Parts: sequence; structure tokens; C-alpha cells
Amino acid sequence: MRFFCVVVAVLLFSISGCGSKVSVSGKVTFEDGSPLTNGEVRFETANFVSSGKIQPDGTYQIGTASDKDGIPKGTYGVTVRAMDNSTVTSGMALEDVPPPKSLIDTRFGSTNTSELTCEVQGKTIFDIKVEPPK
Repeated sequence: MRFFCVVVAVLLFSISGCGSKVSVSGKVTFEDGSPLTNGEVRFETANFVSSGKIQPDGTYQIGTASDKDGIPKGTYGVTVRAMDNSTVTSGMALEDVPPPKSLIDTRFGSTNTSELTCEVQGKTIFDIKVEPPK
């Protein structure tokens, strides 16, 4: 019985792709080369989503359990979201909080409109160029 449980555990582990995660990182910049200084990059498939926080220098790393542990091999749709919350102050009443404004063109927020895809087969560096809001 113990052997059976070990075999089932190994099969589930290999099917889930957990054993074959690879490093994915990159930099998000505007056309002029300046970095996007905050936000999130997401890699998505029909049944998997993983994200990484954009650092002040524009770099990001994608992971599953943490920002840096990688993702399974595959083809991903990629989105970028970055909101300006600078008008929000502590102690502000909820009804006084203005809606956040996107720092980039909102087309980057959906895999249907971003036109960004990434094939991950090994260690991957995927740099992204974004545009300001229109």
C-alpha cells in the first residue's frame, strides 16, 4: 500500500508540472526606455495564472509560490497592470478615494488585447514595451 501511495504522489507531482518550473524574468519599459516603476506582470494559460511584482527599476520575476520560483514550461498570454494610487492618503474616507488611473494603456490589462505572448521552454528573459494611457 505504501508503494502505491508513493507512485500516486510522484505521478500527481509530475502531472502538475511542479517539477519542471523554469525562471522567467524581464524588464518593463516605455518606448523611450524609461522603466515602468510599479505594477504587476501576469503570465496566463486557460488553467494557470502566475504573477510578479514590477520593481522600481522596471524588472520583474514570475513565480508560483513566490515571485522568484519560476513557472511550468508552456505558452502564456502576458498582461501588465500598473495603477497610480498617489492621490490616496491614509485616513481618507472610502467614499473620497478617487478611482485609480492606469499608468499604461489599458489594452495591456487583458490577454485578449495585450498581444503579448511568451513561449517558456527554459530560463526565459521576456522584456516588455508598454505605452502610456491614451
